[in-house]
Amino acid sequence: MSKLGRPTNCAGVDTCQRLLIEARRSFATEGFAATTNKRLAQSVGITTAAIYHYFPSKIDVYVAVFSDVQDLVCKTIEASIRPDAQISENISNMVDSLALLTVREPAVVAFVMSVSSEAHRHPEILKAVLPVSGRIGRILLQMCEKAIERGEVNSNVSAQSLEDMLTVILAGLGRFNMVYRDARRTSELIKAMKLLLVGEVFRVSSNA
Repeated sequence: MSKLGRPTNCAGVDTCQRLLIEARRSFATEGFAATTNKRLAQSVGITTAAIYHYFPSKIDVYVAVFSDVQDLVCKTIEASIRPDAQISENISNMVDSLALLTVREPAVVAFVMSVSSEAHRHPEILKAVLPVSGRIGRILLQMCEKAIERGEVNSNVSAQSLEDMLTVILAGLGRFNMVYRDARRTSELIKAMKLLLVGEVFRVSSNA
């Protein structure tokens, strides 16, 4: 397999990007096994042989899509958070931005949700994506570490556990949006999540 990530020889940038977008959709909705180079080539109007000009194998296509999706999610998160903002504000803005991404690019969320199961079924996928994975988690972890340094987080909560919690929350939001596809419910869920994260969901009885 060639060097992981984006292809180094991608003169036809528009064709290459269209190929990645179609591959993202196909991997997310049809799965890795059912996605064929022939079908991908037909969808973007090139020959099957031409795909090998961009990607030596289907695994290389998958890794390129994985990297492309990570780029998009990372840029969305980075654009929504500020180093000088409190973590509650950053989380709120991040959730809003990622929720908009799930509406604008549903195949991105579907692809992210499918990676774990595909890696379980196809060990070669896990081996291929590991070297280019973890970027999203590192951004979240850095944000959590800064919040802890500023004393914004309960002392019993570590940066890693906070990052893990955010990862679970964001994954759950993405899956919820995929299953229900209900803008009103998603909006109400996000409001409730924000209140939960700042400790304002539950009313504590004064008689307790």
